[in-house]
Amino acid sequence: MPHRFLVPTLLSIILSSFVFISQCSPPEQQSQQQEQQSSVQQTPTPELAEYMSTMSYYTHKFALAVDAQNQELAQFYFHEIRAIADEIKKDIPGYEGYDIARLMELFLDPTIQPVEDALADRNWETTRKVAIDFIGSCNTCHNASGHGFVNVTPGFDNNPYNQDFSVEE
Repeated sequence: MPHRFLVPTLLSIILSSFVFISQCSPPEQQSQQQEQQSSVQQTPTPELAEYMSTMSYYTHKFALAVDAQNQELAQFYFHEIRAIADEIKKDIPGYEGYDIARLMELFLDPTIQPVEDALADRNWETTRKVAIDFIGSCNTCHNASGHGFVNVTPGFDNNPYNQDFSVEE
C-alpha cells in the first residue's frame, strides 16, 4: 500500500517544484536584464579627442592630396573623413554636456557635398576653397562647444608625412 501513494506524491512534488520554479523565473530574468542594461550603461563614453585626432590626421592628408591634385587619393582620404565623422555622431552623440552629433550636423554636414562635387569635377581651385570651408566648420564647431582653443588649419603645403602625394604618371 505505501507504493500506491508514492507515485502521486512524487508527481505532486515535481509539479509543485515546476510551478514554484516557473514563478521565480520572471524576476530572475528581470534581474538579469537589469544587470545587462546597467553594464551597457556603465560602458564609458569613448574619448572624443581620439576620434578628432584621427579626423585631423585624414584631413591633413586630404589637403596634401588636394595640393598634389591627386583626385583618387583626395577622394580616398575624404571618404575616411566622412567615415570617422559618422562614427563620432554614432559613438559620441553627446560629450561634456554638448550635443556633438547635432553640432556636426549643423556645421560640418553642409560642407561635405561641395567638397565631393569639386573633387568629382577635378576643379582644384574650388576644391581648395571648399576644403578650407570644410576645415572652418570644424573651428566653428569647436567654438560652439567651448573648445575654440583647438584651431585647425588647412595644412596645405606642409607635409610632415613620409608619403609622396603626387599622381603617378
